[in-house]
Amino acid sequence: MAIRSDIACADGLSPLWTTADTSAPLLKRTPWARTERLPAGGLLQQQSPPGPQRRRRTEAPQDRDVRHSAAMKPDPEPWYSTTLNVWTLAGVLVASWTLIKALTEGWRRTVGRRRYVTARLRKVSPGVRHDYVESLLGEPKWQSTMHCTRIPPLEHEEADDEEWTVDLTVRTWLLSNLCYLVTWCEDDIVVMYGITTTSPWFRPWVRVHETRVRLGKSTFADLADSAVVHRAWLGNRRYGYFEEHYFGNVGGYRSWYVGVNDFGYNAFPVAPDWFDDSDIRHSQLLPDKREGYREMAPINTIVISGIALYEEVRDGTFFGISLGVDQDLVRLAGPEYHVLDSRVGRAHRRIRAWRWHWRCRRRDWRYRRWEKRHQARQDQ
Repeated sequence: MAIRSDIACADGLSPLWTTADTSAPLLKRTPWARTERLPAGGLLQQQSPPGPQRRRRTEAPQDRDVRHSAAMKPDPEPWYSTTLNVWTLAGVLVASWTLIKALTEGWRRTVGRRRYVTARLRKVSPGVRHDYVESLLGEPKWQSTMHCTRIPPLEHEEADDEEWTVDLTVRTWLLSNLCYLVTWCEDDIVVMYGITTTSPWFRPWVRVHETRVRLGKSTFADLADSAVVHRAWLGNRRYGYFEEHYFGNVGGYRSWYVGVNDFGYNAFPVAPDWFDDSDIRHSQLLPDKREGYREMAPINTIVISGIALYEEVRDGTFFGISLGVDQDLVRLAGPEYHVLDSRVGRAHRRIRAWRWHWRCRRRDWRYRRWEKRHQARQDQ
């Protein structure tokens, strides 16, 4: 039995017994009726016989159909469309991709630049191609060429030196104003590479064989001092110091050069009276002075070399007066050396002069403090 709705109750309609069977005959009396997929008014007009009395009865269902049609309103159209639109989908994908790239680039240049640079430097090693390094870090900012003499085999020692002369390409990158990367390449193959930190915000951990060293903080005393070749230099404005560590097959036949670069962060110069006068090259420090310097000076540069069979490497003159980045090459791009004068350039020049005097005073103070500690240990 059908249940009357609120509209049916308001119109005074009575419930009918309904059936969905198409073979059921149409009854001429209520409460039995047959339902079809036709409007109520048209069905009654088609099945009802003509006559005034029946005509009056058929008027009511027509009026009710009209009133029901007026009472039922269609649902409002939604503000969105569920129809697949190819151009709209393409626009959303392009906008999403652009937003992701912008956020990634912003993260690399601000908060995540240290992690980004460190992740790229981990993939550099001796023996890789220069094109691979360039794909990681982009094009180098500086590039130069140096001539070296390869060590000939024993059976060719009497050959002319010009036959064993090779050209090495030196490329330098400035990475996010945090550090400098220098590579020495022969035939576009990386022979050695060096990292110089220039910011207190970039002090990565590096491994010298089995010892962990933090650039810009760890001192030379953290490394063993057995059979270590060292070299130091001091000029009017240039200075530096480095040590060579070699571990043979255990270290993969690699050489580690750790030292102080005068253009790096927390650089610590040597004093003029620390050099050994008996050395002809004037590049060796006195034993006690060197011991104090190793305990005071932090390491800001490391160079990792593969098998580099060059006369200059064996003689200790390969790096010249700069381990890693060359200050005379890269400093001309700084604001203090711009041809067009500016307030920023003048401020940088004052800061550089003040920094040099401050480093010298700090060196003297640290050395006096080390002498007091060393004297106290001897007295005990």
